[in-house]
Amino acid sequence: MDSEFLKEWEKFSLTEEENAIVGVEDGGNVKGDAVDQIRLAIVGKLCTVKPFNVEAMKRTLTSVWRLNDNIAIRTIESNLFVFQFFDVADKERILASCSWFFDEKLLLVKEMLGGEQPLEVEFLSSPMWVRLLDVPFNKRNSSVMYDIGEALESFLEFDDSNPLGWGEYMRIKVMTNVRKPLRRGVFIATEGKEVKWIDVKYERLADFCFYCGILDHTERDCLKKMEEGESKGEVVYQIWYVA
Repeated sequence: MDSEFLKEWEKFSLTEEENAIVGVEDGGNVKGDAVDQIRLAIVGKLCTVKPFNVEAMKRTLTSVWRLNDNIAIRTIESNLFVFQFFDVADKERILASCSWFFDEKLLLVKEMLGGEQPLEVEFLSSPMWVRLLDVPFNKRNSSVMYDIGEALESFLEFDDSNPLGWGEYMRIKVMTNVRKPLRRGVFIATEGKEVKWIDVKYERLADFCFYCGILDHTERDCLKKMEEGESKGEVVYQIWYVA
């Protein structure tokens, strides 16, 4: 609640009837079909500020997901949706990926808890595969990859398809905070007290602002750039950060 609302609430006086708490003896838990609906529902947010064709998105996702059963998609806001599944396996498989793509835009999906409204669901992170360039060969191991992943945000997985590490880059999966600017790289310790900068490239980067580094919009729609003005506006990200 904001401060103005709290001030008004403090002045608010409830009648005896309004003070009564509605519920049932078992705690007011919903049962039967309502429970099944909640259990099989997830919330999705398309990370974009641009208009898009909602019906095209629904058709595309239904086709890409290859579901065992039907799905009902309800629009909550312009880019917020509830996906109602009718098969547990369908719901779990879609939820396991955490994120999908439509028209080069990132779609985040998250489970909705029973006492939660769709508008209350927070979408803070998304898994992403990243490429780490020019990692010293004596640092190309799972332990160092874990440390780098944790520095970027949160380590999830190490691509060990190239176990000897002779490739151009190393590849890891990290959980990325979508509300913060993407990291352009990380310093790692080498021999002695030396440090080396490791550049990061992001795979399948959706709508992305090369000015502020945030997902969900492009430089043209960047509020930060508009506020700072063109004279100050310097692009701090380059296209080569996209793998």
